Amino acid sequence: MNQPRAASQMLIARAALAVAALAFAWGAARLGLHAADAFADPFGRDYGEGVVWQQMLRIIDGTGYAPLQEFPAFVFNYPPVYHLVTAATASALGLDQLFAGRLVSLLSTIIAAILAGVVTGSAIGRGEDRRVRLVAGAITALSFATLPLWLTSALLMQIDMLALAFTMAGLVLVVRAVERPGLAIGAGVLFTIALYTRQTSLPAPAAAFLILLVARPRAAWLLLGSAIVSSLIALGLIQATQASAFLTNIIFYNLNRIAWDHATKALLVLLANIVPIALGGIGFAVTWRRLDPRRWRQWRERMATESGLAASAIVLFMVVIKTLMLPMILKSGANDNYLIDWFAGLAILTGLAIVPVIRAATAHSSAPSGVLLLLIGLGLPIQMLDPPIAPDPASTQNRAAMQALVARVRASTKPVVSDDMVLLRRAGQAVVWEPAMIAELGSAGVYDQARLAAHVRRGDFGFFVTHGDRGDLIYDQRFTPVIADAIDTAYPRRERVGPLTLHLPR
Repeated sequence: MNQPRAASQMLIARAALAVAALAFAWGAARLGLHAADAFADPFGRDYGEGVVWQQMLRIIDGTGYAPLQEFPAFVFNYPPVYHLVTAATASALGLDQLFAGRLVSLLSTIIAAILAGVVTGSAIGRGEDRRVRLVAGAITALSFATLPLWLTSALLMQIDMLALAFTMAGLVLVVRAVERPGLAIGAGVLFTIALYTRQTSLPAPAAAFLILLVARPRAAWLLLGSAIVSSLIALGLIQATQASAFLTNIIFYNLNRIAWDHATKALLVLLANIVPIALGGIGFAVTWRRLDPRRWRQWRERMATESGLAASAIVLFMVVIKTLMLPMILKSGANDNYLIDWFAGLAILTGLAIVPVIRAATAHSSAPSGVLLLLIGLGLPIQMLDPPIAPDPASTQNRAAMQALVARVRASTKPVVSDDMVLLRRAGQAVVWEPAMIAELGSAGVYDQARLAAHVRRGDFGFFVTHGDRGDLIYDQRFTPVIADAIDTAYPRRERVGPLTLHLPR
């Protein structure tokens, strides 16, 4: 390659990476501003926050995972690790429990991003220049941390980001287990903790076991053994410290109808992240070619000698398994949080995809793909412009109205039923009826909706606070027709407070 052409290719590659760095800086600033807004907001920003908060209080009290009763009409659909970590954080730092939960999620996002970058370096392998591995790892971390999805998931009192952080920690250990099988023991424990944070955290340990079974069987069995032992210990501790129906809550009460409208929502999320998905797709193709499944009989030999190959295979199979699980987003209780670990895998593959650009920017090498340069230098900054860097001011404007609503809930002599269960916690009320899961269990015949409707018709509740009203999809998913009829009869008056609808008695 002649010198002028090589110099111009280096300049183009460096310019693309510089533009990407500016885009990542913008994304990081956006996350920071949205985080500041979240930590200034004492009210619920997502339906699940109040659910998790109430679950946490019951778990701390030792009454979590009780069998379903008429009242409280409330189940425990998540394992307890996030709740315990949040409670410990709130206690240790003297924080409001809601803000402690959001802090755990934000820190978990940052930790998960850093660990994903470490996995990227391991997957590239020691045969690559150290600078290339470091820059690729940094790009993985930044591309992950600045995804628009985290403007919600990273700032909520929700289980997902902590589960991902434990999963990434397990991956950091397991990708090294080909050379050091003993690390598989620690990886198995970390994967178990991830599963006891979110029970769907299966793709990474499944992929790790399958690849280690080929590359280093001893490490695979150590991984499986440590996961089983630590899981049984955790189950025993839960059974000893909580009510008796942990598995019943997690498995048999975790029922969901199919919500086909979620397909449209998921498609919009995917379109909003099309550039990271495209980069991850390129990384997938590069890794697939490197792995060369046609030579699968040689994998054990190659993985023992080719640095990073086993790690790349684990990441590749993790993404494949998670992709096969994506239809779970059609469950009525699902949200775009079901995409979180999929995007984590794509972020690692993005780091692998960008290696040719980093090589071209740091040394005279063959020119990277023009498509890759366009995605990095043009696609990333364009996509980073949406959502805006500043939070929506509407949430701030609604806070005064929400404070007044808290006072009305506190003054009620009867329990209030609310979609916004953080509102109930702020008013000092316990959650006596969790609308979404009770609608699912009622539709499945597990919970007696007719008996619940009788309580509504008798006026046993102060009032109802809902998102939307009858005829709106979200309302109809959370209140079955028999319950909605009872609410219309006994609580016919309507009043709007910010985004909420109040259903008041006659």
